[in-house]
Amino acid sequence: MGKSFAVAGLVLGLTLVAQDATARLSYEVQSLKDGSKFIMVSGQFEANDDLGIFRSKVLSSHAYSVSFFSGGGNVYKAMEFGRLIRSLGLQTVAARGSECASACSLSFMGGITRYAEPGAIGVHKSSFGDTSGMNVEDAVAAIQQQTADVIAYMSEMGVDPALLQLALKYDSNDIRYLSSSEMTKFRVTTVSFQEVHESDAKSSAGEAQAPTTDGRKAVKAPSEEPSLLQVPVPRSGILQDGSGSAFLKTSRDMRSKTIAVFANGSELLIKKSVGDWYRVSIGNKTGYMLQTSIWVREFEENQFGKRYIEITTEKSLDSAMSLAKRSFIPMAVHLTAQGHYAVTIVGTYGGDVDSLVFQPLIKTKSIPPTAFITYGNNYVREICCSASTSTAE
Repeated sequence: MGKSFAVAGLVLGLTLVAQDATARLSYEVQSLKDGSKFIMVSGQFEANDDLGIFRSKVLSSHAYSVSFFSGGGNVYKAMEFGRLIRSLGLQTVAARGSECASACSLSFMGGITRYAEPGAIGVHKSSFGDTSGMNVEDAVAAIQQQTADVIAYMSEMGVDPALLQLALKYDSNDIRYLSSSEMTKFRVTTVSFQEVHESDAKSSAGEAQAPTTDGRKAVKAPSEEPSLLQVPVPRSGILQDGSGSAFLKTSRDMRSKTIAVFANGSELLIKKSVGDWYRVSIGNKTGYMLQTSIWVREFEENQFGKRYIEITTEKSLDSAMSLAKRSFIPMAVHLTAQGHYAVTIVGTYGGDVDSLVFQPLIKTKSIPPTAFITYGNNYVREICCSASTSTAE
């Protein structure tokens, strides 16, 4: 599934929960026609909400996306929820028919990929209801601290903090719903309304692929579908390294001077791709980082935070597909940023993949000893051979 994550289909498939949006948070797992899962988050954010319930729902359902029916609530709990969404590698979707306003907009920003219909996201000036017993100076200081924390959170999530200037023009008893162009301008969304509908129009105009005898959609040969093997120009990304951080170097050599070290989740801009390195701009610094440490937004593999078990990398597509189709374990073939073809076990994994999945496969010689666990940051798209990408815990 590409980075647009079939957002139009998800929006159309949203079923609003018959529930008061002012009640405490609740989570309902829902399914689309293709069987993929998403979670509808309903109610108000409260300071004592147990977000562990949401985490458990995500892990047990293998949901890949979150939608909202919420008028807001506690700002800090909403930001905590957004950070949890980001850590789980989930996508967020907001439909106009289901409100996501006030503090809810902060949770929406946690999505790795974000799509919203025009008028689906509402913002206004935050209220601060805990000033009772405070003198004026302490109350003003608390409000200023909350504003600073929101600005820091927006920057962390890749959203332009200038959005706050717009929000501050509207009192807490009013709502300003954002247009599609405003959501793009302030980077509230990563996939625009126009992009999705242009993509849908192109898909509708094309001929539908006929299913094969096993129910899967046939993949056209590379000569018939050259775009399948094209690598998009990488422009932006998020750090995702197995060690938890990555080095920014002065040159394309790990022995070169380290400019700085950045933690996973840090946003960056990609200036140039050179061999196995990217020249990047991150944290007001510029230097080089290994491609394997960076999840690229422009690539279609969307399993941020999940890991693959890679069997091997082949230079030839034919040899990679042959290897995948001969295996008794379902395999997938991915185009890499270097133009090679990575062969992996179908699906992605979270949790303790090493002891629960990888080591048992190694010990039983089900996979070669040269296989390894990877985030697959250099995977551009899956070319063959699974019907859909699955996830496991």
